[in-house]
Amino acid sequence: MDFDDQWTTFETKLKAVAKQFDEFQKSQTTNEWAPEYSTLMKKALRERLRPLRDDLDHHLAHQYGKISKEAASLWKKDAEPFHWFIEFYAVMAAGGFDVIIGNPPYVEYSEIKKMYTIKSYQTEACGNLYAYVVERCFALCSADGRIGCIIPVSSVSTDGYASLQKMLNTRVLHFSSFDDRPSRLFDGLEHIRLTIHIVGATCMAPTHASTRYNKWAAVERSSLFQRLKYVNTVDSLIAGSFPKLTAELEIGICEKLSKQTHQMAHNYSQNGQHRIFFSRKVGYFLQVLDFQPRITNGFGELRPPSEFKQVIFASEAEAKIALCILNSNLFYWFVTVFSDCRHLNKREVDSFPVRLSDLAQGPYSTELCHLAACLMHDLAQNSETRSMRFKHDTLTVQCIIGKLSKPIIDDIDRVLGRFYGFNDDETDYLVNYDIKYRMGRNGKLDEDSVAVGAI
Repeated sequence: MDFDDQWTTFETKLKAVAKQFDEFQKSQTTNEWAPEYSTLMKKALRERLRPLRDDLDHHLAHQYGKISKEAASLWKKDAEPFHWFIEFYAVMAAGGFDVIIGNPPYVEYSEIKKMYTIKSYQTEACGNLYAYVVERCFALCSADGRIGCIIPVSSVSTDGYASLQKMLNTRVLHFSSFDDRPSRLFDGLEHIRLTIHIVGATCMAPTHASTRYNKWAAVERSSLFQRLKYVNTVDSLIAGSFPKLTAELEIGICEKLSKQTHQMAHNYSQNGQHRIFFSRKVGYFLQVLDFQPRITNGFGELRPPSEFKQVIFASEAEAKIALCILNSNLFYWFVTVFSDCRHLNKREVDSFPVRLSDLAQGPYSTELCHLAACLMHDLAQNSETRSMRFKHDTLTVQCIIGKLSKPIIDDIDRVLGRFYGFNDDETDYLVNYDIKYRMGRNGKLDEDSVAVGAI
């Protein structure tokens, strides 16, 4: 069937069915027709819909390469196609649904691709079913309609979801994001950092408003949503990310960072001798060091941390200042606002706005280099050796306890604040960002405050 050529005829049939459906609905809500007549109308409606479904099933089977009648029949049984334009013709003909609410499956496409494949989806490269469901919601929703969905935070913080973000950029958007520590929205699921999207009308210049990346305790669940605070966001400092902001002064911080003409990656040197190491694990304190934590196996043999990455600089001063920046409260805030908050990827390190040469050759160089040396010494002195038992081995690991060096980190932020031009309120905000969770309660060490070498 040449679907394009026959669409006009097909739509005429749909309009007739829609009229018949309206009559059937009326028979269900009024007493104008006898029950027997309503039953006959329902049967007649099903009979008129069947050939229309068959035509669309046939067309869709051809799109999937099922040409023969037998192959098309088997595909139909397995795929169970659903045609929104038939089942909800009146709604779709009027422009789509007014409200769509959903909690899509968070399933990697690669896990089901052998059973079912998608066709002509703009978000296919995202590689997760939730992106495809959101795209379908956009197709089904009217231009003035609303969409509400709860999906992983990767939807607003990962460049692999750029095509979904491009779609979200076409409508007014309010989004709130939630950590899975210390409590989580869905109990029983691990690594379930989520974002709730409230999608509004389509417009030429849609606005976005966000909340902070929310951390919360179980006792706060009943008032969690009432306490959400939205703020209009700004352009992201990292491609493939919507900033998770909640305070007006954060906009000022972003604006001052954006004045930097270089990013961290511009300062790397392939032939340099000065290395620093960072762990990909994101906890309440990031692990960025000029040494690699000591790890030994059950035989006492040294083994390198498997997920530590390194960056190299030409000068010692640049390396030490980079250590200060990447351990700062400022960088912790930067990672929280712009990343998926699960991994510290090289993207976040590379993209941090700074011209290291200005710092290395400027008036803050000596102070920052001294603070870097103090911080590395303090982290090493405060580290603890712990034994960790795994199925394959028992490892002895040097654990870095970042919270015990918080005073030095705060001093680093005060120097960086002067360099970036932050006012006292902005610097104080960064120093105290997430402090309740980062420092724990009653002096107790939280597991997320203890960084271990990636096993």
